[in-house]
Amino acid sequence: MLKDTQIARPLIERHRFIAAAPEYCHFIKQQKGMRNSDWVATQVRQLLARPTQVSPSLEQWAAYYRNLACRLCLSRGKAQIDHASIRDRVLMAWPATWLTRNRLMPRSSFADESDWLKAIFRKHRKSFNYLQHIVVHQALLGRHWRIDDVLNEVSRTPICEKSSQVQVAIQKSSSQTPDQEVWRELLSSHPPQKARKTASALYARLYRNHRDWLLDINYRHAEGKTNTNVPRIDWDKRDREYLQALRQLATFLKANEQGPRRSKTCYLRLLGNFSTLEKNLHQMPRTSAFLAVNSESISQYQIRRLQNAYAELRNLFESPPRWRLLRNAGLSEERMTGPARQYLEVLVCRSTEYEVKRGRK
Repeated sequence: MLKDTQIARPLIERHRFIAAAPEYCHFIKQQKGMRNSDWVATQVRQLLARPTQVSPSLEQWAAYYRNLACRLCLSRGKAQIDHASIRDRVLMAWPATWLTRNRLMPRSSFADESDWLKAIFRKHRKSFNYLQHIVVHQALLGRHWRIDDVLNEVSRTPICEKSSQVQVAIQKSSSQTPDQEVWRELLSSHPPQKARKTASALYARLYRNHRDWLLDINYRHAEGKTNTNVPRIDWDKRDREYLQALRQLATFLKANEQGPRRSKTCYLRLLGNFSTLEKNLHQMPRTSAFLAVNSESISQYQIRRLQNAYAELRNLFESPPRWRLLRNAGLSEERMTGPARQYLEVLVCRSTEYEVKRGRK
C-alpha cells in the first residue's frame, strides 16, 4: 500500500496531478484483517450468493437448534439445554469487545429470559439475525462449518405435527360446563388475551380443569383474527429494494467528503421509516450485511474530518500547525481514537518535512 508522505508542491501548482510513485510515497504493508471479521465475511458471501428460496419455518429452526445441542452433548437429558456451557463457548470464541459493539454479548445472569443466546435454543417465536446465527455456529462448530450446509439442513428438518385427537374428542363431546359456556360467550366479543385479563379467575379454573379445550378454542379465535387482519410482507423483495437504495445513497455520500458520520443510524434515517427498518433488519440479510460493511466507524469519521481540515488549511498555510488541524476538525486530544491520532501525526510530519525542504532551498 502506498502512503503519500513526501509530496511537496508550491501553492501555485496545488491543482497539478502528481501520480503515486515510490519516489514520493513509502510502501506500507497492508494490515491483516481481524480474525472475527474474516469469519463473518466468509459466511456472508455464501449467504448473499444463495438463490431466492422459501425460508425455513420457526418450528424447523427450533428443532434444528435443539438437535444441534444434543448432538454436541450440550444438553441435560432430552429436553434441558446446557445454556451455561454454550455461553462459555461463545465467550471463548469471540472477543468481548466485538460482541458488545455488535450488541451480541450474552447476558451475565442465567435467569434473564430476554437473553438472545438462550432464546435461540428454545422454541422460536421470532427470527434471529444473521450475525446471531454465525456467532453460535462459529463457537460450537469451529472454523470448518458452512452457512449453506446449515440452511440446507434446517430446510430438511422435519416438523412434528400436532395430534388431532384432542380436537376430535372436543367435537364429539356435546356437553360443556358453565365455565366453558361463559368463556365461549366471552370470546365472541373479546380476543383471548383481553378475555383472560377480564376474567382471570375463570381462565385459571379452565386451565386447571379443561386445559386442552381452552388452548384449542383460544388458538382458533386468535388464528382467525391473525389471518384476516395481518397482511403477508415479502421481506425478500423489500430487502432487495432497500439494498439498491442504500447503494445509490452510498455513492452520493462518497462524492461529498463533508457531512456527519455515515453510521448505520445515519443510513436508516436517510432511507426513512427508521423505526420500522431498525426493528425488521433481522428479516433483511442483504441490507444488514451492507450496513455492517459500509457504516463508518468513529475512527474513520475522525480521519475524514482531519483530511477535510488539512485540505482547507492548505489554501491558507503551506504547513498547517497541529493545533489548527485539531480546531478545524472539531477534535480534541481526549476524544481522538488511536488510528485518528496516528493519521494526525502523519499530517504534522508531512508539514514539517515540507518546511525543512523549503528552508534548504
